[in-house]
Amino acid sequence: MEDFITLIMRRPSRALAWAMRARLVIFTVSVIALALLASLLYVQTEPSVRISGLVLQLLGISAAAVGIRDTRRMFGKPSFLQLVRTWFKSIPGLRPHVASASCSSSLSLTSSAKGYAWRGPGSEPTIESRIAAAEQNLAGLRSRVDQAESEFDAHVRASEQNLRNERDSRVEGDRQLHLKIEAASTDGLHLAALGAAWLAVGVVMSTIPNELLALVR
Repeated sequence: MEDFITLIMRRPSRALAWAMRARLVIFTVSVIALALLASLLYVQTEPSVRISGLVLQLLGISAAAVGIRDTRRMFGKPSFLQLVRTWFKSIPGLRPHVASASCSSSLSLTSSAKGYAWRGPGSEPTIESRIAAAEQNLAGLRSRVDQAESEFDAHVRASEQNLRNERDSRVEGDRQLHLKIEAASTDGLHLAALGAAWLAVGVVMSTIPNELLALVR
């Protein structure tokens, strides 16, 4: 105990950070203690105990509602009022149905052509002209093969990069989804525990106020 008091006096920021870890529990117990002290020890009347219990029950229900609202907002779901408005708008005959027609057409033509000249030996071919034509044609074929290989390599590199980007995007999406589910689950559990504690104490105070007053008198 002395070590704890010494820690608070020497390092108040560290002690405050330690206490903030249990802020939800401290807040829950403080509200319950305030309701019990005000109704059982200060006012000490049956209506005060019942009203305090009712307030705790309303607080517990509100905590559950806040948890549901936060989870709904986290996953982008519509609220209850939005669902009701959408349902009312969809009632048959409530609003006149306006028929509209739209027509659009588009024509897109894309043409791509590559021409390659094939050199012949001439009108009066000789051995020299045939050899020269063959050399030029082979050079053209080699150039076309090199160009095709370059285009194929570029396409492969682009495909690999797209696959890497898609994989990274899926990994990040899975991570964000996991964080959302974890946050929704943990926060919902905390609010549910808080609301259950308030609701339980409120129900007891509203149900047996006279018995509780008899215990403290």
